[in-house]
Amino acid sequence: MKNVLYTSWYRIVLTLVVLAVSVSVVGVSAVRAADNQATGDLGGDPANLDDSNVVTINATTLALVKAAFLPDSTQLANNTTVPRGTLVQFLIYVDNSADVDAQNLNVEDVLAAGFAYQAGTLKVDASQATGATVNAIYLAVVGTTPITDEVGPADVAGITGTTISAGSSAGNAQLDVPADTVWAMLFTVEVQ
Repeated sequence: MKNVLYTSWYRIVLTLVVLAVSVSVVGVSAVRAADNQATGDLGGDPANLDDSNVVTINATTLALVKAAFLPDSTQLANNTTVPRGTLVQFLIYVDNSADVDAQNLNVEDVLAAGFAYQAGTLKVDASQATGATVNAIYLAVVGTTPITDEVGPADVAGITGTTISAGSSAGNAQLDVPADTVWAMLFTVEVQ
C-alpha cells in the first residue's frame, strides 16, 4: 500500500488510494451483494423445481471510503503536499445503505513507511445515517473519546505494528454495521 510519494527530503504528497483499505465480510448471512434468483432441490425432490423452490438473493453495496484531514478539520484533497512533521487524520468509513445489518465486517489499513501512528488517537463512531457527508462523519467521530490502541475483544478496533484494524479477524470485537448507518474510524499519523 502506498499512501505517500516522496517528493523531497522535506515534504511528501498525500495520495489517498481507496484500494489501500480493505474490507472483508466473515459469514454472508446479512450482507447482500447482488439481486439474483436461483432454483434448486430445496425440498428434496429434484423433479419439483417450481416457484416454491425459487430463492431470491437481495442486494446492496457497502461503500468504503478513506479521507484525510488536518487536525483543524480541513479536508485534504488527493495529492496535497504537506511538510514532514505534519499531523494528518485518516478517516475510514463503511456506509451500509442496506435495510439489514452488515455483520462481522473486517476493515484493515496498513500504514506506509512515510507515516507514524500517534498513540491514543484511534476513535470510532456509528452515529451517522447512510448518505451523510464526509464532513458530517468526520465531525461525529472526531468528537468521540479515543478507544484503546490495543487489539483485543474489548474494542472493535486496534493497531498492531503499522496495521490499523477493525473487526474480529484481527482479534478485535466483532464489527457489525446496522442498516442505513455509517461506521467510521479515525486515527492520527505524523508525516515522516
